[in-house]
Amino acid sequence: MALGCLVSIFSQVPNFKTLVCFPKRTSPSGPLFFWGYIFYLSKIVEFMDTLLIILGNSMKRLSFLHVYHHSMVVIMSYVCVNSAQSSFSMVLVTNCTVHVVMYAYYLMCTLGVRPRWKKMVTDFQLVQFWSSFLIMAMLAFYHFTGPGCSGILSWCFNAAFIVSLLFLFSDFHAKNYSPKVKNA
Repeated sequence: MALGCLVSIFSQVPNFKTLVCFPKRTSPSGPLFFWGYIFYLSKIVEFMDTLLIILGNSMKRLSFLHVYHHSMVVIMSYVCVNSAQSSFSMVLVTNCTVHVVMYAYYLMCTLGVRPRWKKMVTDFQLVQFWSSFLIMAMLAFYHFTGPGCSGILSWCFNAAFIVSLLFLFSDFHAKNYSPKVKNA
């Protein structure tokens, strides 16, 4: 999916500015949006995994972060693709790359191998959210200093979602990976 999107980016998008800021009234069609739609469908599958955990009475395995992230990302993906939101393709590529690393970690754990890089998975996710935030800041700059970008209303929703993920994943990181302070 990330590779298909990258090929579409390099074959269809003329420059970096256009990649960050699609022209207003861009139609959500063509190869780039095909990969966006596949991404959206993959997020439905991820959410189904969450539902199976809930239905299987394994609620102790779920956190608010997990349920919130998997449910909201389905909505966000749909809104981004449907509104032809600028920069969605860059977020798609970074998200898919992070998920390859994350699922490789989970596969190794399932096979009985405990990789030492568990913290790196969360670090990588935080880098993804910070890079998404930076991309969205560039989109806002191009939108407000030029003729505008496609999907700016969905950008508002997406920006709020990314900020919430930054806070939630940072909190998760602090609780799980910060050195424990012993009480005196």
